[in-house]
Amino acid sequence: MAEGAKLRLSRRAAATPSEPEPWRVLVVDDDEQVHEMTRVLLRDFRFEGRLFTPVSARSAAEAAAILAADPEIPVALLDVVMETPDAGLLLVRRIREEMNNQRLRIILRTGQPGEAPERDVVLGWDINDYKSKAELTAAKLFTALVGAVRAWRDIVRAANLADELAALNRSLEDIVAERTEALARAKDGAELALARETEAKRQLRQFLSMMSHEFRTPLAIIDSAAQMLIMRAREASTAMLPRLDTIRAGVHRLIDLIDTCLADEQLDAGRIQLHEVALDLAPVLELVAAQHRSSTARDIRLNVAALPAVWGDSDLLRLVFNNLIGNALKYSPTGGAIDVAAAADHGTIRVSVSDDGIGIPQADMPRIFDRFYRAGNVDGVPGSGIGLHMVRQIVELHGGTIQVASRVGEGTCFTVRLRPAPQMPAPNLGDPT
Repeated sequence: MAEGAKLRLSRRAAATPSEPEPWRVLVVDDDEQVHEMTRVLLRDFRFEGRLFTPVSARSAAEAAAILAADPEIPVALLDVVMETPDAGLLLVRRIREEMNNQRLRIILRTGQPGEAPERDVVLGWDINDYKSKAELTAAKLFTALVGAVRAWRDIVRAANLADELAALNRSLEDIVAERTEALARAKDGAELALARETEAKRQLRQFLSMMSHEFRTPLAIIDSAAQMLIMRAREASTAMLPRLDTIRAGVHRLIDLIDTCLADEQLDAGRIQLHEVALDLAPVLELVAAQHRSSTARDIRLNVAALPAVWGDSDLLRLVFNNLIGNALKYSPTGGAIDVAAAADHGTIRVSVSDDGIGIPQADMPRIFDRFYRAGNVDGVPGSGIGLHMVRQIVELHGGTIQVASRVGEGTCFTVRLRPAPQMPAPNLGDPT
């Protein structure tokens, strides 16, 4: 039976249901006393509830065979002078270059520093620590082992996550290639006959919808994997929790960004047609306010009495005020009220949405409507920086304007001005004379 297989069987036999598998330390030294001393010291060491157990090798060749059979050993304590004066250093090169084992943390432990000066060894060989046997006390050995195990554990976790993300990226690339090919076929078909233009546009909309769906599936997988890692980290190492929370928050932001980008892209590409009619704006504002009240249980106060008709598209204007009221709710205190007021003003219909929230810093005001731009005081609030860009596009598409006034810590007011509906000319009844 191979040495590595024997080691794994012995670890399983020694483990008990109540005792987790110990951290393995490969001890490579031709001095039996060193092995015995290390074995005695390791009996008292414990990290994250797991003991340390030595795996002994009396030569560089024996150590290489052990690592070839069991490359997941976290750390090695390696002597320099064994079969040859530089046997340990040559083993380092073999581990890193021939075995391609970059995870193993190698602590060079030498009793003859003159044979391998620390500066030369650290610069010239891919090791992780250098210790003289004479100065390596129990406390320093414990510190070195814990640091090495922590580094190995983080490398393994990062590599596992990278493998998962790489697999997801490959899947996404295949999906993009397939959908792009489908789009090219649809475009070619549309160019063959003008009569098929309508069908080509329908396929394009279907493609965008499918892309949104296909991106959500791998993102959900990433989120689920992050949740599983969070459960394990709570038991093993809480230091990883902030990083995993960052991954989950990033996934959720990306999902929101996909939805918003699809709508924003349609506006920028000019694929949204404006259907303007003489429109009573009061029911539109009342409907949007009612939807937000039902989902947030927040107080939204309306003052929209006796409005003249505006000239606009009800669906797009509903999107404008849904975004403005949603932002007011997002960036204001839970108990704060939102005020929505509309009135005729100097030949326009003015609609203002006000809150008593965190406000916008003056330095951010010139760019608040730029695509993807977010104010400097919203780090803890999720968002994409696209919503206000969309709002301005729709308002300007209606021939209107939007302005913002804000003070940090006091609140924000967005003011939209829209054109009134045109007056129909009186019918010509002819000259009564």
